Amino acid sequence: MALVEVSCSGSIAIVTMAHPERRNALSRELVADMLAALQGAADDGCRALILRAQPGARVWSAGHDVDDLPRDGQDPLAWTSPVEHLVRLVRSVPFPVIAAVEGSVWGAACNLAVTCDLVVATRDSTFAITPAKLGVPYHTAGIAQFLSALPRNVVDEMFFTADPLGGERAYHLGLVNRLAEDGDDMERLAMELAGTIAERAPLSIRATKAEIAVLTDARVVTSEDFERLAALRRAAWSSRDYQEGLDAFHERRSPRFIGE
Repeated sequence: MALVEVSCSGSIAIVTMAHPERRNALSRELVADMLAALQGAADDGCRALILRAQPGARVWSAGHDVDDLPRDGQDPLAWTSPVEHLVRLVRSVPFPVIAAVEGSVWGAACNLAVTCDLVVATRDSTFAITPAKLGVPYHTAGIAQFLSALPRNVVDEMFFTADPLGGERAYHLGLVNRLAEDGDDMERLAMELAGTIAERAPLSIRATKAEIAVLTDARVVTSEDFERLAALRRAAWSSRDYQEGLDAFHERRSPRFIGE
């Protein structure tokens, strides 16, 4: 069973996450369908793509499927993970991707939304990046994507507290491009934005998107910095706290982190 629905309106593609039973958690299966949908849109000459949940969704996506996170000492957010492939594809496809957000966005799905070129969201939507609740050491590339979209002190607050950022505040901070009153308004605004983009010169937009990706990826990291950051992340994902975070999630209780 396909976990995404794909439709087209002229040169606009609409990719809808359609696994409400799992709150659109970014499982390997759902991500595989999303990768295929984005690649298919690129092959078909799409000029703009809208990524959304089903109408009326209370959760846009619950983020990384916790069942897919490893417990055997592997990096839980490795470069080769399916979610990381999806984030990189969103950045590399030759057309703008618009996240049309209704409901709450959690964890890696928040990273996905931030990575999209544009965001349209309802006033009551929320965005939360939650590795601190699970003991997951977030990867450097993901944090860099947040720093490209939001002020540093807001990124600090989101990562350190794991508390949701409301849609209206996200709009005033520049993360959200268009603020909608409700789901119907969100759909209208997203289609209007995509329609405007689809009327513009696609080769110009393709070049500009590639340039923006390169410039926002331009972070000077020395080999010493890389080794230090890798060691810090390795210490976190191999810790007892990481196992406790996963156990607490499955047992629906608050985690008891001890710092080791």
